[in-house]
Amino acid sequence: MVAVPAAFAVLTLLTGRRREALGVGIAVAGAVTTLAWSVWAATLSSRTLDGTAVDHAWVAALDIRWHLGLDGISAPLVLMTTLVFCCALVSLLRSPPDCGGSAVLAALLLIIESGVLGSFLALDMVVFFAFFEVALIPMWFVIDAWGDAHGPDAEGRRRKAATRFLVFTVLGSALMLVGFVMVRSEAGTFDIVRIASTYDPTGPTALAAAVLVGLGLAVKTPLWPLHIWLPDAHSTAPTVGSVVLAAVLLKLGTYGFIRFWMPVTDPDWEVLVPFVAGLAVVGIVYAALACLAQTDLKRLIAYSSVGHMGFVVLAVTTYTVGGVQAAVFVSVAHGLITGLLFFVAGSVKDRYHTGDLAELRGLYGRVPRLGAVFAFAAMASLGLPGLAGFWGEMLAIRSAIYPAGVLPRNTFAVLAVIAAFGVILTSAYFLSLMRSMLQGKTSGPSVSVSDVRGMEWVVWSPLVLLTLVLGVAPGLLLGPVGEAAAAFLGSS
Repeated sequence: MVAVPAAFAVLTLLTGRRREALGVGIAVAGAVTTLAWSVWAATLSSRTLDGTAVDHAWVAALDIRWHLGLDGISAPLVLMTTLVFCCALVSLLRSPPDCGGSAVLAALLLIIESGVLGSFLALDMVVFFAFFEVALIPMWFVIDAWGDAHGPDAEGRRRKAATRFLVFTVLGSALMLVGFVMVRSEAGTFDIVRIASTYDPTGPTALAAAVLVGLGLAVKTPLWPLHIWLPDAHSTAPTVGSVVLAAVLLKLGTYGFIRFWMPVTDPDWEVLVPFVAGLAVVGIVYAALACLAQTDLKRLIAYSSVGHMGFVVLAVTTYTVGGVQAAVFVSVAHGLITGLLFFVAGSVKDRYHTGDLAELRGLYGRVPRLGAVFAFAAMASLGLPGLAGFWGEMLAIRSAIYPAGVLPRNTFAVLAVIAAFGVILTSAYFLSLMRSMLQGKTSGPSVSVSDVRGMEWVVWSPLVLLTLVLGVAPGLLLGPVGEAAAAFLGSS
Protein backbone atom coordinates (compact mmCIF):
# COMPACT_ATOMS: atom_id res chain seq x y z
CA MET A 1 0.00 0.00 0.00
CA VAL A 2 2.83 2.40 0.86
CA ALA A 3 4.73 1.61 -2.33
CA VAL A 4 1.79 2.05 -4.72
CA PRO A 5 1.55 5.87 -4.62
CA ALA A 6 5.35 6.17 -4.72
CA ALA A 7 5.51 3.98 -7.84
CA PHE A 8 2.74 5.95 -9.53
CA ALA A 9 4.54 9.19 -8.60
CA VAL A 10 7.53 8.04 -10.66
CA LEU A 11 5.27 7.13 -13.58
CA THR A 12 3.54 10.50 -13.31
CA LEU A 13 6.84 12.37 -13.48
CA LEU A 14 8.10 10.35 -16.44
CA THR A 15 4.87 10.77 -18.40
CA GLY A 16 4.01 14.31 -17.36
CA ARG A 17 7.24 15.79 -18.71
CA ARG A 18 5.59 15.96 -22.14
CA ARG A 19 1.88 15.43 -21.52
CA GLU A 20 0.62 17.10 -18.34
CA ALA A 21 -2.96 15.81 -18.57
CA LEU A 22 -1.83 12.22 -19.07
CA GLY A 23 0.51 12.52 -16.10
CA VAL A 24 -2.30 13.74 -13.86
CA GLY A 25 -4.50 10.93 -15.15
CA ILE A 26 -1.86 8.38 -14.15
CA ALA A 27 -1.67 10.01 -10.71
CA VAL A 28 -5.45 9.70 -10.34
CA ALA A 29 -5.18 6.03 -11.31
CA GLY A 30 -2.55 5.60 -8.60
CA ALA A 31 -4.76 7.28 -6.01
CA VAL A 32 -7.76 5.14 -6.96
CA THR A 33 -5.62 1.98 -6.80
CA THR A 34 -4.34 2.96 -3.36
CA LEU A 35 -7.89 3.67 -2.17
CA ALA A 36 -9.06 0.27 -3.36
CA TRP A 37 -6.08 -1.43 -1.72
CA SER A 38 -6.72 0.36 1.59
CA VAL A 39 -10.38 -0.73 1.59
CA TRP A 40 -9.30 -4.32 0.93
CA ALA A 41 -6.62 -4.20 3.64
CA ALA A 42 -8.97 -2.64 6.21
CA THR A 43 -11.60 -5.26 5.46
CA LEU A 44 -9.22 -8.18 5.95
CA SER A 45 -7.07 -6.84 8.78
CA SER A 46 -7.54 -7.65 12.45
CA ARG A 47 -9.01 -4.91 14.62
CA THR A 48 -6.07 -5.35 16.99
CA LEU A 49 -2.36 -5.71 16.30
CA ASP A 50 -2.34 -9.48 16.87
CA GLY A 51 -1.46 -10.02 13.24
CA THR A 52 0.80 -7.39 11.68
CA ALA A 53 1.52 -7.16 7.99
CA VAL A 54 5.31 -6.76 8.00
CA ASP A 55 7.90 -7.27 10.73
CA HIS A 56 11.54 -7.91 9.93
CA ALA A 57 14.92 -6.42 10.82
CA TRP A 58 15.93 -3.23 9.02
CA VAL A 59 19.00 -1.98 10.93
CA ALA A 60 19.84 -4.90 13.18
CA ALA A 61 22.67 -3.11 15.01
CA LEU A 62 20.20 -0.54 16.36
CA ASP A 63 17.27 -2.95 16.61
CA ILE A 64 15.30 -0.88 14.09
CA ARG A 65 12.63 -3.06 12.55
CA TRP A 66 10.59 -2.63 9.38
CA HIS A 67 7.41 -3.14 11.41
CA LEU A 68 4.12 -2.12 9.81
CA GLY A 69 0.60 -3.03 10.84
CA LEU A 70 -3.05 -2.06 10.60
CA ASP A 71 -5.62 -2.13 13.40
CA GLY A 72 -8.88 -0.45 14.35
CA ILE A 73 -7.07 2.75 15.34
CA SER A 74 -5.02 3.23 12.19
CA ALA A 75 -7.45 1.76 9.63
CA PRO A 76 -9.96 4.66 9.75
CA LEU A 77 -7.16 7.16 9.25
CA VAL A 78 -5.71 5.15 6.37
CA LEU A 79 -9.11 5.00 4.66
CA MET A 80 -9.70 8.72 5.18
CA THR A 81 -6.23 9.49 3.83
CA THR A 82 -6.61 7.50 0.62
CA LEU A 83 -10.05 9.01 -0.02
CA VAL A 84 -8.87 12.60 0.50
CA PHE A 85 -5.87 12.14 -1.79
CA CYS A 86 -8.10 10.58 -4.42
CA CYS A 87 -10.43 13.60 -4.26
CA ALA A 88 -7.51 16.04 -4.34
CA LEU A 89 -5.94 14.46 -7.41
CA VAL A 90 -9.27 14.21 -9.26
CA SER A 91 -9.77 17.93 -8.61
CA LEU A 92 -6.54 18.64 -10.52
CA LEU A 93 -8.20 17.27 -13.66
CA ARG A 94 -10.71 20.11 -13.50
CA SER A 95 -8.54 22.84 -11.99
CA PRO A 96 -4.87 22.53 -12.99
CA PRO A 97 -2.64 25.24 -11.50
CA ASP A 98 -2.42 28.46 -13.52
CA CYS A 99 1.38 28.35 -13.42
CA GLY A 100 1.51 24.86 -14.91
CA GLY A 101 3.36 21.85 -13.61
CA SER A 102 0.21 19.93 -12.68
CA ALA A 103 1.92 16.57 -13.26
CA VAL A 104 4.77 17.47 -10.90
CA LEU A 105 2.25 18.69 -8.33
CA ALA A 106 0.33 15.42 -8.65
CA ALA A 107 3.54 13.41 -8.21
CA LEU A 108 4.42 15.36 -5.06
CA LEU A 109 0.97 14.66 -3.66
CA LEU A 110 1.47 10.95 -4.27
CA ILE A 111 4.83 11.06 -2.47
CA ILE A 112 3.14 12.81 0.46
CA GLU A 113 0.45 10.12 0.45
CA SER A 114 3.09 7.41 0.59
CA GLY A 115 4.72 9.10 3.58
CA VAL A 116 1.43 9.57 5.40
CA LEU A 117 0.35 5.96 4.88
CA GLY A 118 3.74 4.75 6.07
CA SER A 119 3.38 6.89 9.20
CA PHE A 120 -0.06 5.48 9.99
CA LEU A 121 1.15 1.91 9.46
CA ALA A 122 4.51 2.25 11.26
CA LEU A 123 4.95 0.39 14.53
CA ASP A 124 8.64 1.22 14.94
CA MET A 125 9.55 4.69 16.17
CA VAL A 126 12.34 5.27 13.65
CA VAL A 127 10.19 4.03 10.77
CA PHE A 128 7.46 6.44 11.90
CA PHE A 129 9.99 9.28 11.97
CA ALA A 130 11.30 8.41 8.49
CA PHE A 131 7.85 8.34 6.90
CA PHE A 132 6.94 11.47 8.87
CA GLU A 133 9.74 13.33 7.10
CA VAL A 134 8.82 11.89 3.69
CA ALA A 135 5.36 13.38 4.13
CA LEU A 136 6.58 16.81 5.26
CA ILE A 137 9.33 17.80 2.85
CA PRO A 138 7.32 17.67 -0.44
CA MET A 139 4.73 19.99 1.10
CA TRP A 140 7.37 22.73 1.17
CA PHE A 141 7.57 22.54 -2.63
CA VAL A 142 3.76 22.47 -2.95
CA ILE A 143 3.37 25.68 -0.95
CA ASP A 144 6.39 27.45 -2.42
CA ALA A 145 5.82 26.64 -6.10
CA TRP A 146 2.02 26.55 -6.38
CA GLY A 147 0.90 28.78 -3.51
CA ASP A 148 -2.09 31.10 -3.79
CA ALA A 149 -0.32 34.31 -2.75
CA HIS A 150 -0.94 37.19 -5.15
CA GLY A 151 0.00 40.84 -5.40
CA PRO A 152 3.30 42.51 -4.51
CA ASP A 153 6.03 40.13 -3.39
CA ALA A 154 3.78 37.08 -3.85
CA GLU A 155 6.80 34.85 -4.35
CA GLY A 156 8.37 36.12 -1.14
CA ARG A 157 5.22 35.46 0.86
CA ARG A 158 4.94 31.94 -0.55
CA ARG A 159 8.57 31.25 0.31
CA LYS A 160 8.13 32.67 3.82
CA ALA A 161 5.04 30.54 4.53
CA ALA A 162 6.65 27.40 3.10
CA THR A 163 9.90 27.94 4.99
CA ARG A 164 8.13 28.61 8.28
CA PHE A 165 6.14 25.41 7.79
CA LEU A 166 9.30 23.41 7.08
CA VAL A 167 11.40 24.90 9.89
CA PHE A 168 8.75 24.37 12.56
CA THR A 169 7.90 20.84 11.52
CA VAL A 170 11.52 19.74 11.06
CA LEU A 171 12.47 21.14 14.46
CA GLY A 172 9.50 19.33 15.94
CA SER A 173 10.59 16.14 14.23
CA ALA A 174 14.10 16.53 15.65
CA LEU A 175 12.75 16.87 19.19
CA MET A 176 10.56 13.83 18.64
CA LEU A 177 13.51 11.78 17.39
CA VAL A 178 15.61 12.70 20.43
CA GLY A 179 12.70 11.59 22.61
CA PHE A 180 12.49 8.30 20.72
CA VAL A 181 16.21 7.69 21.27
CA MET A 182 15.77 8.32 25.00
CA VAL A 183 12.91 5.82 25.09
CA ARG A 184 15.16 3.33 23.28
CA SER A 185 17.87 3.82 25.91
CA GLU A 186 15.38 2.82 28.61
CA ALA A 187 13.31 0.19 26.78
CA GLY A 188 16.02 -1.39 24.62
CA THR A 189 13.84 -1.22 21.51
CA PHE A 190 12.14 1.18 19.09
CA ASP A 191 9.23 -1.24 18.56
CA ILE A 192 6.13 0.43 19.97
CA VAL A 193 4.24 -2.87 20.39
CA ARG A 194 6.97 -4.19 22.69
CA ILE A 195 7.31 -0.82 24.39
CA ALA A 196 3.57 -0.66 25.10
CA SER A 197 3.67 -4.02 26.88
CA THR A 198 6.99 -3.83 28.75
CA TYR A 199 8.14 -0.19 29.09
CA ASP A 200 8.07 1.40 32.54
CA PRO A 201 7.56 5.16 31.98
CA THR A 202 8.91 6.29 35.34
CA GLY A 203 11.99 8.23 36.30
CA PRO A 204 13.54 11.46 34.99
CA THR A 205 14.72 10.00 31.67
CA ALA A 206 11.26 8.69 30.87
CA LEU A 207 9.73 12.04 31.78
CA ALA A 208 12.19 13.94 29.57
CA ALA A 209 11.52 11.53 26.71
CA ALA A 210 7.76 11.98 27.04
CA VAL A 211 8.15 15.77 27.04
CA LEU A 212 10.31 15.75 23.90
CA VAL A 213 8.05 13.35 22.01
CA GLY A 214 5.03 15.41 23.04
CA LEU A 215 6.66 18.66 21.93
CA GLY A 216 7.49 17.23 18.52
CA LEU A 217 3.97 15.97 17.99
CA ALA A 218 2.43 19.18 19.37
CA VAL A 219 4.14 21.17 16.60
CA LYS A 220 2.59 18.98 13.93
CA THR A 221 -0.88 18.68 15.46
CA PRO A 222 -0.63 21.73 16.04
CA LEU A 223 -1.25 22.36 19.72
CA TRP A 224 -1.45 25.93 21.04
CA PRO A 225 0.91 27.85 21.27
CA LEU A 226 2.97 25.95 18.66
CA HIS A 227 0.42 26.60 15.92
CA ILE A 228 1.84 29.83 14.50
CA TRP A 229 3.08 28.20 11.29
CA LEU A 230 -0.40 26.97 10.37
CA PRO A 231 -2.44 30.04 9.28
CA ASP A 232 0.14 31.28 6.77
CA ALA A 233 0.71 27.79 5.37
CA HIS A 234 -3.02 27.25 4.85
CA SER A 235 -3.81 30.65 3.42
CA THR A 236 -0.85 30.46 1.02
CA ALA A 237 -1.06 26.83 -0.11
CA PRO A 238 -2.99 25.95 -3.28
CA THR A 239 -6.41 24.41 -2.74
CA VAL A 240 -5.19 20.81 -2.96
CA GLY A 241 -2.32 21.70 -0.62
CA SER A 242 -4.69 23.18 1.97
CA VAL A 243 -6.96 20.14 1.72
CA VAL A 244 -4.10 17.69 2.22
CA LEU A 245 -2.47 19.75 4.95
CA ALA A 246 -5.65 20.12 7.02
CA ALA A 247 -7.38 16.84 6.33
CA VAL A 248 -4.37 14.53 6.45
CA LEU A 249 -1.02 15.96 7.55
CA LEU A 250 -2.30 17.35 10.85
CA LYS A 251 -3.41 13.81 11.73
CA LEU A 252 0.22 12.70 11.82
CA GLY A 253 0.47 14.64 15.06
CA THR A 254 -2.78 13.40 16.59
CA TYR A 255 -2.10 9.79 15.57
CA GLY A 256 1.40 10.10 17.00
CA PHE A 257 -0.08 11.20 20.32
CA ILE A 258 -2.22 8.06 20.43
CA ARG A 259 0.24 5.49 19.12
CA PHE A 260 3.61 6.79 20.31
CA TRP A 261 3.03 9.27 23.16
CA MET A 262 0.50 7.44 25.31
CA PRO A 263 2.65 4.29 25.80
CA VAL A 264 5.72 6.31 26.88
CA THR A 265 3.83 8.60 29.25
CA ASP A 266 2.76 7.78 32.79
CA PRO A 267 -0.70 9.20 33.60
CA ASP A 268 0.34 9.11 37.27
CA TRP A 269 2.59 12.11 36.62
CA GLU A 270 0.86 14.93 38.45
CA VAL A 271 1.78 17.76 36.08
CA LEU A 272 2.53 16.64 32.51
CA VAL A 273 -0.74 15.03 31.39
CA PRO A 274 -3.07 17.67 32.94
CA PHE A 275 -0.77 20.38 31.55
CA VAL A 276 -1.08 19.00 28.01
CA ALA A 277 -4.85 18.74 28.47
CA GLY A 278 -4.89 22.37 29.61
CA LEU A 279 -2.99 23.49 26.52
CA ALA A 280 -5.50 21.63 24.37
CA VAL A 281 -8.43 23.42 26.01
CA VAL A 282 -6.74 26.81 25.74
CA GLY A 283 -6.26 26.06 22.05
CA ILE A 284 -9.97 25.29 21.64
CA VAL A 285 -11.03 28.64 23.08
CA TYR A 286 -8.18 30.63 21.52
CA ALA A 287 -8.90 29.24 18.05
CA ALA A 288 -12.59 30.09 18.31
CA LEU A 289 -11.83 33.67 19.37
CA ALA A 290 -9.26 33.98 16.58
CA CYS A 291 -11.84 32.77 14.05
CA LEU A 292 -14.25 35.49 15.17
CA ALA A 293 -11.59 38.07 14.27
CA GLN A 294 -10.59 36.69 10.85
CA THR A 295 -11.29 38.49 7.58
CA ASP A 296 -9.91 35.83 5.21
CA LEU A 297 -11.87 32.63 4.57
CA LYS A 298 -8.93 30.22 4.38
CA ARG A 299 -7.27 31.66 7.50
CA LEU A 300 -10.54 31.23 9.39
CA ILE A 301 -10.78 27.57 8.39
CA ALA A 302 -7.11 27.13 9.34
CA TYR A 303 -7.67 28.52 12.84
CA SER A 304 -10.73 26.30 13.25
CA SER A 305 -8.42 23.30 12.78
CA VAL A 306 -6.43 24.35 15.86
CA GLY A 307 -9.61 24.12 17.91
CA HIS A 308 -10.66 20.76 16.52
CA MET A 309 -7.22 19.29 17.13
CA GLY A 310 -7.49 20.57 20.70
CA PHE A 311 -10.44 18.22 21.21
CA VAL A 312 -8.32 15.33 19.91
CA VAL A 313 -5.48 16.00 22.35
CA LEU A 314 -7.90 16.55 25.25
CA ALA A 315 -9.43 13.14 24.53
CA VAL A 316 -6.02 11.47 24.32
CA THR A 317 -4.98 12.79 27.73
CA THR A 318 -7.90 11.02 29.45
CA TYR A 319 -6.26 7.60 28.90
CA THR A 320 -9.61 5.87 28.36
CA VAL A 321 -11.14 3.77 25.60
CA GLY A 322 -13.72 6.51 25.09
CA GLY A 323 -10.94 9.06 24.81
CA VAL A 324 -9.18 7.12 22.06
CA GLN A 325 -12.52 6.63 20.29
CA ALA A 326 -13.15 10.37 20.47
CA ALA A 327 -9.65 11.22 19.24
CA VAL A 328 -9.91 8.97 16.19
CA PHE A 329 -13.49 10.05 15.44
CA VAL A 330 -12.63 13.76 15.59
CA SER A 331 -9.57 13.16 13.41
CA VAL A 332 -11.57 11.36 10.72
CA ALA A 333 -14.54 13.74 10.86
CA HIS A 334 -12.25 16.76 10.72
CA GLY A 335 -10.47 15.29 7.70
CA LEU A 336 -13.73 14.87 5.80
CA ILE A 337 -15.36 18.14 6.83
CA THR A 338 -12.37 20.48 6.70
CA GLY A 339 -11.26 18.92 3.44
CA LEU A 340 -14.69 19.80 2.06
CA LEU A 341 -14.48 23.32 3.51
CA PHE A 342 -11.14 23.96 1.81
CA PHE A 343 -12.41 22.56 -1.49
CA VAL A 344 -15.36 24.96 -1.33
CA ALA A 345 -13.13 27.85 -0.25
CA GLY A 346 -10.89 27.15 -3.24
CA SER A 347 -13.88 27.15 -5.59
CA VAL A 348 -15.07 30.45 -4.15
CA LYS A 349 -11.62 31.96 -4.60
CA ASP A 350 -11.36 30.61 -8.17
CA ARG A 351 -14.65 32.27 -9.06
CA TYR A 352 -14.26 35.60 -7.28
CA HIS A 353 -10.45 35.87 -7.06
CA THR A 354 -10.63 36.84 -3.40
CA GLY A 355 -10.94 35.24 0.00
CA ASP A 356 -11.81 38.51 1.75
CA LEU A 357 -14.98 37.92 3.73
CA ALA A 358 -16.02 41.55 3.27
CA GLU A 359 -16.29 40.92 -0.47
CA LEU A 360 -18.05 37.56 -0.24
CA ARG A 361 -21.65 38.26 0.67
CA GLY A 362 -24.95 37.02 -0.61
CA LEU A 363 -23.60 33.83 -2.19
CA TYR A 364 -27.00 32.16 -1.94
CA GLY A 365 -28.30 34.66 -4.46
CA ARG A 366 -25.41 34.18 -6.90
CA VAL A 367 -24.34 30.54 -6.56
CA PRO A 368 -27.02 28.76 -4.51
CA ARG A 369 -25.66 25.23 -4.87
CA LEU A 370 -22.16 26.32 -3.86
CA GLY A 371 -23.67 28.19 -0.92
CA ALA A 372 -25.63 25.10 0.12
CA VAL A 373 -22.54 22.88 0.13
CA PHE A 374 -20.64 25.48 2.14
CA ALA A 375 -23.50 25.73 4.64
CA PHE A 376 -23.55 21.94 4.98
CA ALA A 377 -19.79 21.80 5.66
CA ALA A 378 -19.95 24.71 8.11
CA MET A 379 -22.82 23.14 10.06
CA ALA A 380 -20.98 19.83 10.17
CA SER A 381 -17.85 21.57 11.46
CA LEU A 382 -19.72 23.43 14.21
CA GLY A 383 -21.06 20.08 15.45
CA LEU A 384 -24.68 19.94 14.29
CA PRO A 385 -26.29 16.71 15.59
CA GLY A 386 -26.78 14.20 12.83
CA LEU A 387 -23.52 15.10 11.11
CA ALA A 388 -20.05 13.67 11.75
CA GLY A 389 -18.71 16.73 13.55
CA PHE A 390 -21.06 16.26 16.50
CA TRP A 391 -20.02 12.91 17.93
CA GLY A 392 -16.29 13.35 18.30
CA GLU A 393 -16.47 16.58 20.27
CA MET A 394 -19.21 15.26 22.55
CA LEU A 395 -17.24 12.09 23.18
CA ALA A 396 -14.11 14.14 23.89
CA ILE A 397 -15.96 16.22 26.49
CA ARG A 398 -17.49 13.10 28.03
CA SER A 399 -14.10 11.40 28.25
CA ALA A 400 -12.74 14.47 30.04
CA ILE A 401 -15.54 14.20 32.60
CA TYR A 402 -14.65 10.55 33.20
CA PRO A 403 -10.85 10.29 32.79
CA ALA A 404 -8.72 7.37 33.92
CA GLY A 405 -8.84 6.86 37.66
CA VAL A 406 -5.27 8.01 38.30
CA LEU A 407 -5.94 11.44 36.77
CA PRO A 408 -7.28 14.43 38.76
CA ARG A 409 -11.03 14.23 38.03
CA ASN A 410 -11.86 17.73 39.29
CA THR A 411 -9.22 19.28 37.05
CA PHE A 412 -10.50 17.42 34.02
CA ALA A 413 -14.10 18.33 34.87
CA VAL A 414 -13.15 22.01 34.75
CA LEU A 415 -11.37 21.45 31.44
CA ALA A 416 -14.48 19.70 30.09
CA VAL A 417 -16.63 22.71 30.99
CA ILE A 418 -14.20 25.10 29.26
CA ALA A 419 -14.11 22.83 26.21
CA ALA A 420 -17.92 22.88 26.12
CA PHE A 421 -17.76 26.68 26.12
CA GLY A 422 -15.41 26.35 23.15
CA VAL A 423 -18.14 24.41 21.33
CA ILE A 424 -20.47 27.38 21.83
CA LEU A 425 -17.84 29.78 20.48
CA THR A 426 -17.30 27.47 17.50
CA SER A 427 -21.01 27.62 16.72
CA ALA A 428 -20.89 31.39 17.03
CA TYR A 429 -18.14 31.95 14.48
CA PHE A 430 -19.50 29.47 11.95
CA LEU A 431 -23.03 30.88 12.20
CA SER A 432 -21.61 34.39 11.83
CA LEU A 433 -19.61 33.23 8.81
CA MET A 434 -22.66 31.67 7.16
CA ARG A 435 -24.72 34.77 7.79
CA SER A 436 -22.11 37.10 6.30
CA MET A 437 -21.19 34.94 3.29
CA LEU A 438 -24.48 33.41 2.30
CA GLN A 439 -27.20 35.85 3.24
CA GLY A 440 -27.75 39.55 2.94
CA LYS A 441 -27.22 41.94 0.10
CA THR A 442 -24.89 40.82 -2.68
CA SER A 443 -21.54 42.60 -2.54
CA GLY A 444 -18.06 42.28 -3.93
CA PRO A 445 -17.23 41.30 -7.50
CA SER A 446 -20.34 41.42 -9.69
CA VAL A 447 -19.00 39.19 -12.47
CA SER A 448 -21.22 36.38 -13.66
CA VAL A 449 -19.92 33.02 -12.46
CA SER A 450 -21.08 29.44 -12.77
CA ASP A 451 -22.49 27.40 -9.92
CA VAL A 452 -21.18 23.98 -8.85
CA ARG A 453 -20.23 21.90 -11.88
CA GLY A 454 -19.97 18.19 -12.64
CA MET A 455 -16.36 17.52 -11.61
CA GLU A 456 -16.84 19.44 -8.37
CA TRP A 457 -19.78 17.19 -7.50
CA VAL A 458 -17.60 14.15 -8.22
CA VAL A 459 -14.91 15.40 -5.84
CA TRP A 460 -17.17 16.67 -3.06
CA SER A 461 -19.89 14.00 -3.00
CA PRO A 462 -17.87 11.29 -1.18
CA LEU A 463 -16.97 13.77 1.57
CA VAL A 464 -20.58 14.90 1.93
CA LEU A 465 -21.88 11.32 1.94
CA LEU A 466 -19.44 10.07 4.57
CA THR A 467 -20.11 13.12 6.76
CA LEU A 468 -23.78 12.14 6.70
CA VAL A 469 -23.14 8.42 7.22
CA LEU A 470 -20.85 8.90 10.23
CA GLY A 471 -23.28 11.43 11.67
CA VAL A 472 -26.21 9.02 11.47
CA ALA A 473 -24.30 5.80 12.23
CA PRO A 474 -21.22 6.66 14.34
CA GLY A 475 -21.00 3.06 15.52
CA LEU A 476 -19.54 2.10 12.15
CA LEU A 477 -16.35 3.83 13.29
CA LEU A 478 -16.63 3.71 17.07
CA GLY A 479 -17.00 -0.09 17.22
CA PRO A 480 -13.71 -1.07 15.55
CA VAL A 481 -11.85 1.78 17.24
CA GLY A 482 -13.21 0.81 20.65
CA GLU A 483 -12.07 -2.80 20.29
CA ALA A 484 -8.60 -1.72 19.19
CA ALA A 485 -8.40 0.92 21.93
CA ALA A 486 -9.27 -1.60 24.63
CA ALA A 487 -6.48 -3.91 23.46
CA PHE A 488 -4.08 -0.98 23.06
CA LEU A 489 -4.69 0.47 26.53
CA GLY A 490 -4.59 -2.99 28.04
CA SER A 491 -1.04 -3.42 26.80
CA SER A 492 0.23 0.06 27.65
